[in-house]
Amino acid sequence: MNILTSNSSAKTLVAALALGFGLSAAAPAQAYTVSGTKILDDAGVVVPLRGVNWFGFETSDGTVHGLWARNWKDMIDQIQASGFNAVRVPVCPATFRGDGSPPGGVINANLNPELVGLKSRQWLDVFLTELDRRGIYILLDHHRPDCQAISELWYTPAYSEAQWLDDLDYLAQHYSGLRNLVGLDLKNEPHGAATWGTGNTQTDWNLAAERAAKRILAVNPKLLIFVEGIATNPVCSGNQGIFWGGNLEPLKCKALDIPRNKLVLSPHVYGPDVFNQSYFDDPSFPANMPAIWDTHFGQFAKDYPVVIGEAGGKYGHGGSPKDKVWQDALVTYLKPRGMTGLFYWSWNPNSGDTGGILQDDWKTVWPDKLALLQRLWDGSTTTPPTNPPTTPPTNVTATQKINSDWGAGYCSEVTVGNPGTQPVQWNIQLTVDGKINNLWSAVWSQSGTTLTASGQSHNATVQPGGTQAFGFCATR
Repeated sequence: MNILTSNSSAKTLVAALALGFGLSAAAPAQAYTVSGTKILDDAGVVVPLRGVNWFGFETSDGTVHGLWARNWKDMIDQIQASGFNAVRVPVCPATFRGDGSPPGGVINANLNPELVGLKSRQWLDVFLTELDRRGIYILLDHHRPDCQAISELWYTPAYSEAQWLDDLDYLAQHYSGLRNLVGLDLKNEPHGAATWGTGNTQTDWNLAAERAAKRILAVNPKLLIFVEGIATNPVCSGNQGIFWGGNLEPLKCKALDIPRNKLVLSPHVYGPDVFNQSYFDDPSFPANMPAIWDTHFGQFAKDYPVVIGEAGGKYGHGGSPKDKVWQDALVTYLKPRGMTGLFYWSWNPNSGDTGGILQDDWKTVWPDKLALLQRLWDGSTTTPPTNPPTTPPTNVTATQKINSDWGAGYCSEVTVGNPGTQPVQWNIQLTVDGKINNLWSAVWSQSGTTLTASGQSHNATVQPGGTQAFGFCATR
């Protein structure tokens, strides 16, 4: 299970990665914008974020966790098959800047031979490129300055604001070729000394976020800026049982000087499995929660996109018996208010106070957690199923290849070919087995066993003798 220092396959993978970034102009990065409370891609299509957090790159392990038990691509297959179309990836500077390698044992070399010999920063590049290739939306989260602990402020005695801004600048530029990089989450969970609207440049998170946004958008104007809340605040805040990063209430007194077409509010909200706030013991619980959530962040959902960056808990699988009640109430609150963008914490089962989507075997999902999220996301799809292509299928070929199959479901890649002599805008119909629950890189609809699909802006045209591709996962 130890990672070796070098391997020809690792060198080939890194070379292929460099080539992939060099060819990014063939499918340029999306220019994401905000219109009202919606996130749009560069074709004007609404981008719903049905996300999960997969952590590990923000730790000294320098890799997403679980690769001691699983192959990394199999895990991504399962994420897509579970209905997620987005991943929030926590990172720390030593991972994306340094030359360290994941320590022995955290990546099983027999299960992940292509990762042998990669530095953590190279492996992060490979990982994000694969997510991007599959059409998975990516949110990069600057999680820990030292890969050890979440800091109160965006800087520490050992990590300056200048370093933080340089690192955000680096992430924005280095990953500018990723088509599905939606944005940067500037700093994970400001709390403690962090303030909002006090006028103190050393502690005011709102001012720091403005400085960071200006820096990022100057080098990569296609990205969105995700801004979390703080914890308690001396002004314009009721300070009622707030989780780190969850308090946006001061925004009503001190707005953010960040372009509105680039700003996403991204609070964190947790239940009794993380900390038993006094309001969880109120006799009216959970009926008391909507007013609290309104105060903390919900009041802004009429004017801004509010995407929950973290929420989760054990949901009755250990922990507090109230957590399931709390999570059910949260979904009931979010959906009618249009706050369906959410990154569940976490994919990993090794989050001590929340558990994960995966059970402790790192293979089996908790079906009740997925059912809860499906209730939130039901009717919210990446592409509008009510507007299928109306033009007749073009003279192209379509070859379907199943990449992974676990009996109850599978993930497949479809290659569309053009045997003709003229470029064509492709539009195909396929017979598929089961119900599609996630599809990327195509506009699509399904009627019975018939899938109708056409290209998106980046892959709509098939050149003579050329191919385009899309993929999907389905349940049988």
